[in-house]
Amino acid sequence: MKKPLLYLLAAYLILLLLVPGYLICRHYNTLVTGEDYKFIVRPYDPYDPFRGRYVALQTEQSLFGNQTYAMLERDALGYATIAGWSDSKPQGEAYVKNLQLDRYYMNERMAPEAERIQFNLAESDQLYLMVKVKNGAYVIQGLYFNDIPIEQYISDKERG
Repeated sequence: MKKPLLYLLAAYLILLLLVPGYLICRHYNTLVTGEDYKFIVRPYDPYDPFRGRYVALQTEQSLFGNQTYAMLERDALGYATIAGWSDSKPQGEAYVKNLQLDRYYMNERMAPEAERIQFNLAESDQLYLMVKVKNGAYVIQGLYFNDIPIEQYISDKERG
């Protein structure tokens, strides 16, 4: 009677390891082999004392809400645009499921400076999220200011 219980416990423990392992591998695979899409970012300033340090973002795409499948295209400048929405999985085109690009987590010390940069953009400045997309999954690769990762730009600025 104790052996079947032991086997069940072992199977449960293996399952507990496999599920997070699968999610981590899928995330990593998307990051390494996914297609690059640049989403233009605009300033957005919510107040929420219960979350950690992050840069609050609003993309043009996030204004459409959280519909099921977003079909992606690139505009003439190479930035991502939403070609349309679908309730069923699109075939033969780039898409993401449940697109939600409203925050970018980063170093606590750098986040306030990144928000200042975001609100003081000049007309010629570019602020965008680089997102990797593969088979409906997406991973935010980084926040870029004038084609430089925001963390690098802030570090270079601090060094003088």
